[in-house]
Amino acid sequence: MRPVALLAFAAAVSAAQLPLASSEPDMEPYSETIMSTLSASNKHGTFVHLLQRSKLVPMLSRFNGSIFAPTDAAWKAWEDAHRPDTDERVHGWLGTSGLAEWLLNDDEAEAALARRVAAAGVDGPRVRAEADNQNWAMRQHLLYHILNYTLTERDWAPREENNITIETTLLFPMGKEPAPSPIPPPGTPWTPTHGQGLLGSHGQRLRVALPGSVEGGDRGLVGFDHFGKNGACVWDGSGWENDPNNTHIWTGRDPDTDKNKDRKKERGVRWVRNGVVIGLDGVLAPPSSLLDTLRNTPQLAYLAQLLDVPQETQLPLPPSLDEAKHVTLFVASEDAFTTAFDDLERGYLRGLFGIEGLSRVLAPGTILVLDDKHPVGWSDMWSKKGTNVSSASDILEVTGKNGSLSVNGTTAEVVDIFTANGVIHIMPNVILPEGFELLNSAEKVLLSRNATRFVSLMRSANLSVRYIGEPGKKAKRGFTILAPTDDAIDYMGYLGSQGVLPLELSGLFPQSIAGPLGLSSVPGPPADDTSPLAQLLKYHILAGSYAPDDVKDDMLIPTELSTAELGGARQPIRVEVSERRMSGATWDVEVGEISFGGASVVGQPVKSGDTIIYFMSEILAPPLDTLQTAIGDLQLSTYIAAVYAAGLERSIKKNPATTYFLPRNKAFNNLGLAMKYLLLPEGRDELRKVLRYHAVEQLLYTRDVEVGLTVLKTMEGGNILLDRSDNNNYTLRSPSQWPKHDSGSASVPSNGDLRPAVLRAHNALTETGVIHIIDSVVLPADVKINIAKLIRGSKQHTMPELLVKAGFGWILEGRQPTDEEVSDLGLPGDFRTLGKSKNGKGDGNANPDDLAQPAYTVLVPTDKAFSRINMTYYFSDPEALKRLLKLHIIPSNLGASLPKGSSEHGPRQPPADNTPLALEDDVVYPTLLVFESQYGEVGFRAQGDDDFLVGVRNARGGSSDRPARTGPAGRASVRWEAAKQSIIGILSTTSIHSDAHTADDPASTPLWRGGMTLGGGVIVIDAVLEPYDPPWFTRWGWLVLTVFGTVAVVSLAGVSVWWWWATTKKKQEGYERLATAQEEARQEEENRHWRRTSRET
Repeated sequence: MRPVALLAFAAAVSAAQLPLASSEPDMEPYSETIMSTLSASNKHGTFVHLLQRSKLVPMLSRFNGSIFAPTDAAWKAWEDAHRPDTDERVHGWLGTSGLAEWLLNDDEAEAALARRVAAAGVDGPRVRAEADNQNWAMRQHLLYHILNYTLTERDWAPREENNITIETTLLFPMGKEPAPSPIPPPGTPWTPTHGQGLLGSHGQRLRVALPGSVEGGDRGLVGFDHFGKNGACVWDGSGWENDPNNTHIWTGRDPDTDKNKDRKKERGVRWVRNGVVIGLDGVLAPPSSLLDTLRNTPQLAYLAQLLDVPQETQLPLPPSLDEAKHVTLFVASEDAFTTAFDDLERGYLRGLFGIEGLSRVLAPGTILVLDDKHPVGWSDMWSKKGTNVSSASDILEVTGKNGSLSVNGTTAEVVDIFTANGVIHIMPNVILPEGFELLNSAEKVLLSRNATRFVSLMRSANLSVRYIGEPGKKAKRGFTILAPTDDAIDYMGYLGSQGVLPLELSGLFPQSIAGPLGLSSVPGPPADDTSPLAQLLKYHILAGSYAPDDVKDDMLIPTELSTAELGGARQPIRVEVSERRMSGATWDVEVGEISFGGASVVGQPVKSGDTIIYFMSEILAPPLDTLQTAIGDLQLSTYIAAVYAAGLERSIKKNPATTYFLPRNKAFNNLGLAMKYLLLPEGRDELRKVLRYHAVEQLLYTRDVEVGLTVLKTMEGGNILLDRSDNNNYTLRSPSQWPKHDSGSASVPSNGDLRPAVLRAHNALTETGVIHIIDSVVLPADVKINIAKLIRGSKQHTMPELLVKAGFGWILEGRQPTDEEVSDLGLPGDFRTLGKSKNGKGDGNANPDDLAQPAYTVLVPTDKAFSRINMTYYFSDPEALKRLLKLHIIPSNLGASLPKGSSEHGPRQPPADNTPLALEDDVVYPTLLVFESQYGEVGFRAQGDDDFLVGVRNARGGSSDRPARTGPAGRASVRWEAAKQSIIGILSTTSIHSDAHTADDPASTPLWRGGMTLGGGVIVIDAVLEPYDPPWFTRWGWLVLTVFGTVAVVSLAGVSVWWWWATTKKKQEGYERLATAQEEARQEEENRHWRRTSRET
């Protein structure tokens, strides 16, 4: 059988009841009825039993019609194929026991039902109601096998064309069994009252392919679908107990000349007195619900998936297309959906909330009622001239001609797919009104891109209307939405289930964030929700539209989150743009190229109207409070400790709209002993001043700082200067003027720190403001750190006790000594302090503006170091103790000429930050002992980075020759001598000057400009430097050696002279006269004579 041929003819055939024509041949009268014929057949016992149980036998005995009677074998095959394994009944009546329970007689069935009711107890009424519903469902199924008119022999005869007819059965589909009425309803009991059936007042339709045709085969085909499948063949009649009647199949030709005379008699069909019985080899299945029909139609399986969601369809469609009445649906196949919508739009339709968009897509092709007489738009209901009909959301022009349909000029691909509540026609394209936009709001774009949970959260917080648009409308102004994906929110939910959700996000999420999207019935936008969830979500909304090309690295963009903690200002979010992002990449964004608040953008950004949407890899948490933010940075741990030591944690956490300049750990470490003192209980007040001096009660992001100096008011009350250079470098320093501290120069800070603090990291956002990290501590000018405080910070106790005992207490107190104190210490008469008071009583009653801090650096041996020397000796000899202590006190200005060693081996660079001395290799400093001893200088030898040995210069042998290793150090506060000529100290008389400046030029020593002098400080050492007293040999040995050397030289010279004289005299006494020539000749003759005589003898 060819399905194409079936489809070509299916819709063209009318189901009208045709009376017998007068041209039919004469027929003998029938004595049988429908029921007697079925009862007489030994192949239809099951069908008869089912008719009896469904109370249809009386009806069949009194009416004229046609009945399609499945054989027992057909019912058995149908039972085997459809018997369920669960309690859910097929077609509402076939259960796990199969047909057996329906083949009982009425008495047996009633008895079985009574037993079930009794066993159910209180649920007995429910069991009986279910049994009634099952009987009703079976009756509905059987009514699909019955026509209320007779198919005559002429109707049953094959034709030249249109061999497929569409018949109307007695099945009037209803969603459920109607409630019994006390008044008998008009009409037949199976007909819905007032046309309230799913097909109105129309019965369900049935396709029949006539026997002897190509479509119907030899015997005919009944109940097949629009593709020509799943039908039941007409029975061959081998089972009638009596011979068939002599009814001939009307062919319209002479029986004697008919070439198909073997098919003259249809043995499976019997015409009877009140109709016709057509035996079937199968059981007819009524059309399924609309959704089941979509599922079972390959071209419409995609649409079925879209509709197969728990949410109801939305207006203008009814809540459920399955339960809606007389639905005519013009739908498109999956290919048409692919053509009409892009991937983004199809993603929205497939999403959890896509039913809203799908409802708008289906509405133009959905007709809920054609007219009162013909509520369902089957193909034969349309005019050939065209009909304008109102769909759920549009006006359609539908034309029906020769079994085909066209809508708005487009011909349908498939027509008349019957459903329980209407009909489906398949179109080659999606029917959409002009200007239709599926994703007509930012909300729908979010739903289409795996951000459904974010949308649900926005609705839960009453923010969707304002920021992502009302349903079907765009937002009234442009925003940038940072939407976490569903995966990101699911992961956050997983963390919550594991008990590791960050505290700042705990409790913000509803129990279910994937529930259905409800539409607000309240007109106008809902009120802002100030709940924590709303605050969190507002941090994901940027004020304004920012395309990928608009954002720059380290950019701060204000969000919609405005809080009281920021004084009503918007909380910004930081943007990070990777260096690998290509310029001009526009909307193409790779993972990790752009980040907001530390979360990466995943996927390509999308624009909806004026709104731009970025999809984020995680939920963006608003900034934490200042302390929690600082705790996350390991280089700020000292600051955290200082805050808690000062008791400022509550203030720093809660103070609104505040900018903090936080020194990193190295900056606090550079303070050395000063920081250790500030952390002590007695330094708490000063520590509070220092910390509050680094806080400014205003929001100050670097983008808002103008080039040049900006004066800021700190929480401590004083001013601090922020300087922005032309190349965007930021520095922080103390101002030049301060109460009782005036450097007299705009370039010299009042706290004496010539090198400003540099902002090394900036714009770390917090709940209450912003943090900038600096590389040094800026001390307020009124925080006074003296030597006594530095020694307390070192936790050494012996040295300060000795200083007080010996009369050096004024050094600990940071004041000038009195004349009596100078005299008692044995300092020379020409010793002058830097700002000696005129009354000779120190500076106790002097004006601080007229004084300069005596700058002394005290080398403080540890308590353990003192335990290694003979302290009994020093306690018993006050002068020795003074000499010992003087060797540990290095003044920055002696008031006298420097020793030669100190001048030649002076420092080449100024002191490092917060150190009292410039420590370099082979540097020499004079101590107070230099006035009474030539061994009063100390020298330093570098052993590594920040590691030095210190010892008495030129000491040879003894305990004084053992150097000490330096340890922690600290610098005391500077003091000023206002409106006085700059004082040149030790550093200015050494090599700290350039060729352009000399020691006489105050500008060459910026440390001393404007009357400022270093305040000295403390250096802890691990050994005591004892004064060097050279031994007797060291003091007189050179003289002895000189005398002995002189004597030796003189003696050696005398011996040498005598030897020379003696040798010369001897030579003079042994002188002989030289012989003459005659004497030599005579001697030669004598010698020859002697030789001759010797030979002769």
